[in-house]
Amino acid sequence: MKAFHAYTFASFIAGKTAFRDVLAAEQTNDEVYAIPHDVADISDSVTADNSAFLMPPGCTCKRNGASGQQCDQFDCTCQCDLTAGICDFNCCCDVECTEDEVLAFSSCLDEGNPSPMARMCVEGANAFVDINAKYPLSLSDSAEARFHNLLCVEKDNSAVKGTFFHDQGYPKASQAFSPGGMGTKQIGFETQQHTPVTNSYGAYRFGDPIAAFKISDEELTTAFGGYLVLPQAVDGGGCVELLAAAFGKDKTNSCLRQTDNLALDCEHRFNSMRYISDIFVEKTKGSVVLGTSRQTSNLQSAIPIEVTKFTDSKGDAFTNTKSLPQTSWDEASFTCTNALKRMKYILEYNQTTINSISVEIETADVDIQTSALKQGFEITFVPAKSSDSIERSRAKNNLITRPRSGNPGYIVGRPTLGARKPNANSTVSYVDALKAGFTVMDTGSAGKCDSSSPTGSVVGFATDVYVGCTQSMTRRQLKEFCTSNEHPMLLRRKVGGTENFVYPKWLESGHDFLGIFGNADPLDRRQWVKIESPL
Repeated sequence: MKAFHAYTFASFIAGKTAFRDVLAAEQTNDEVYAIPHDVADISDSVTADNSAFLMPPGCTCKRNGASGQQCDQFDCTCQCDLTAGICDFNCCCDVECTEDEVLAFSSCLDEGNPSPMARMCVEGANAFVDINAKYPLSLSDSAEARFHNLLCVEKDNSAVKGTFFHDQGYPKASQAFSPGGMGTKQIGFETQQHTPVTNSYGAYRFGDPIAAFKISDEELTTAFGGYLVLPQAVDGGGCVELLAAAFGKDKTNSCLRQTDNLALDCEHRFNSMRYISDIFVEKTKGSVVLGTSRQTSNLQSAIPIEVTKFTDSKGDAFTNTKSLPQTSWDEASFTCTNALKRMKYILEYNQTTINSISVEIETADVDIQTSALKQGFEITFVPAKSSDSIERSRAKNNLITRPRSGNPGYIVGRPTLGARKPNANSTVSYVDALKAGFTVMDTGSAGKCDSSSPTGSVVGFATDVYVGCTQSMTRRQLKEFCTSNEHPMLLRRKVGGTENFVYPKWLESGHDFLGIFGNADPLDRRQWVKIESPL
């Protein structure tokens, strides 16, 4: 038996910055953004207004007399502000950034696309009046505007009257290779002064690689070649540990941890502890001295990785880091138990310094017949300053702290925003936005449906997705699957005129809405398009 998901984006508006129609919708995870307690106070006006939402949040209306979101002529700026409620690195126009944070930026990102205006000359105003001029089309007859960035042709530079150079021909060999000639070069040796290599000590800048260290013989040495790594996939999907984690850059990767000998690789290549046990990161750039003893005070410059959540292969969660299940090979069952499946680094920072680093780990059991395990790696940066210090408002679209997939238009490849109704009969004006976005099933371990996660794949904007898995059965299992009224792999629901519509559980839909814009506000239901699905 095979189960497949196919997703196609139907149409886009404003140059792939938003979408209106979706052909299908599937399962999502259950983690949603919390709705502020006073949401009822800010939602009454939205509930009463059922009109379409035209102007994205964060934009400025350019139509005289138009009201707010009903404006259909607008300008949008600060496209680098991709996190609501948090100062974005190097986004100098982000209203949530303090002056000190802006001063610490290494550079300023593009605040928006350059103006799409094209200045042209017209012979007279009458030629302009004949067309139906709308914003931003306008006419200016001032002297300065007439020649702003325009090329004025003073003379007709005819090819017949132009200035030409005479062909000098090739130089003679005696001229080219004689001492001092054009074809000679003086070669010799000269003494160079040796410049000692020094560590750059100071603040982290956006994009700086994060140095990593480990304890070896009670002293600090470099780990992973010197930097904290985030394994990524190469051609064929295999994992390589070449990508260094960059300060301020959230990143999510997945790859296949492959093996030819699981028993040999289990406690090393599949071990969850190899990325965290006795591993440290540098608090301030260039502050760690190699060879420092574990007992010295200088070790305070190196921050240890703390495990805040560990979920074993049975689904049990551990918070006591002193008694974490270990990755081990079980000779009796030929299984690698608690092999690393997913790891998420969480770095708390204060402008240009790392305050702490924690990790969440999820493991799985891998049997000897499996040649590869899909692993997920993620790193996210969380500001240390209190969110209470940030001015929040509906107009700023930051009442709910969350990442955006564009501001306002979607960025191709970023997660598509997904949401659902707060409850089946809800009439409130907000939606429950899913933190992971619009997610669907993954292929599972070795393509097996019974190990597939219904929320394992995130659907990127403007990215078609085709996901499938295979379920093997004996004849008896297949008979039970086809004839039983209840089956753990099947779900039944009334769909249209069909009283008992049966479908695989991996195709269960958990979405009701998709965000029209990349910065769609969960507190305004009009900014979300309803998904039409029979399930």
